[in-house]
Amino acid sequence: MRRLSVPSSLPRREESILFFKLSNEEGKKNIIMKKQWVGLEEARKLTERCLSLMPPEALPLHECVQRVAAEDVYAKIDSPSLTASLKDGYAVYSADVASAGEETPVHLPLTGVVAAGAASRSVLEKGETIRILTGAPLPEGAQAVVAQEFTRESGNKITFFADAEPGRNVLRKGEDVKKGEQIVSKGQILTAGHAGLLAAAGLESILVHRLPKVAIAATGDEIIAPGEPFRPGAIFASNLVTLASFLRFRKINVVTKIIKDHPDHISEAISTLLNESDVLLTIGGAWEGDKDYTLRVLQELGWEVHYHRVRIGPGKAVFFGVLHGKPVFCLPGGPPSNEMAFLQIALPAILAMSGDHSPSLAVTQAVLTEEVKGQKDWTQFFYAKLLEKEGEQYVTPLVSPSRLKNMAGANALIKISEGEEVLRQGARIMVQLLV
Repeated sequence: MRRLSVPSSLPRREESILFFKLSNEEGKKNIIMKKQWVGLEEARKLTERCLSLMPPEALPLHECVQRVAAEDVYAKIDSPSLTASLKDGYAVYSADVASAGEETPVHLPLTGVVAAGAASRSVLEKGETIRILTGAPLPEGAQAVVAQEFTRESGNKITFFADAEPGRNVLRKGEDVKKGEQIVSKGQILTAGHAGLLAAAGLESILVHRLPKVAIAATGDEIIAPGEPFRPGAIFASNLVTLASFLRFRKINVVTKIIKDHPDHISEAISTLLNESDVLLTIGGAWEGDKDYTLRVLQELGWEVHYHRVRIGPGKAVFFGVLHGKPVFCLPGGPPSNEMAFLQIALPAILAMSGDHSPSLAVTQAVLTEEVKGQKDWTQFFYAKLLEKEGEQYVTPLVSPSRLKNMAGANALIKISEGEEVLRQGARIMVQLLV
């Protein structure tokens, strides 16, 4: 049995005051951070306190799916606006066909036809029937509709082989939705079904919270954009592409930029990107290396820091603050750390700004195929493969030495929460879904 564990050398310090030294042209400068090595849940709470809900915008109904309603919405009309037929068939008085059956057919004269969109309702007399099509208004006096498959037409006479109690195959006025009825609540995430209901209720557009526009800046002299000529020592900006892909999957507009390792370039780019966006994500430059300029530049621009480093693995090197009223996430540069910090901290915040406070990743239950070990005072995540076999879901951690192949091959994440150390083989656990 293979066991997976995290390195024992990971830091175990609790929250403390951090004196983080960064160099600039004038010399050395001390920056005081008030929150260091916070837990995942605390990081999320500290982040949420700094977020502002995006203003509403009116959108056509077909563009509102997966958006958050910014208002309570009420039906403008009854739907259907008239009592109507649910079937192609024949409108009848129920008593006239009460004895109808295969062995005891009933014959009624046909006196008319009514189709959907008819300007006025026909009138049905007892002892007669009217041909009616799906969606057509029920004739005055009619109580039910016998479906066409239980009838036979012979000239102007209809033979019935089935009965129909009052209300059979009939949709009453306002049965789907009544005028003035509340059909969507403020803060509700809208589905395609909601869009259809809103249309039936007489709406053509509603107010939803705008999605934040996100800027992603990757820093490093070695970073190049996909499609650029490759040079020895260069690295294509896979982190930037991964994060942008997650956001575009959720219909969030993204602007991206690759910045050279120079304070002036970083400062100019950050100022420009913040003017163009509601949230800024930076990749790399958030540690303590000689060329980690991002933190120094942000400090010089006047950002307010709320925490530095989170007790999660991978993804611990997260810096979060607010600059010019906008949230800024400095994410680590290693691919698994970058993606995990984004998924667990930055993405939930971005979605919350649109009014969506549901978990950013859906979860499901699965049986763990191998024991997984973590570290008690950290929250640990493992890339995993979720498979279904004979009606049961199984999840297996991925252990390839290739970080990028693990990320590409995973469709789930295994989480060991802070306070836990081991998930046993055969345990039924909740996993996060990456698809």
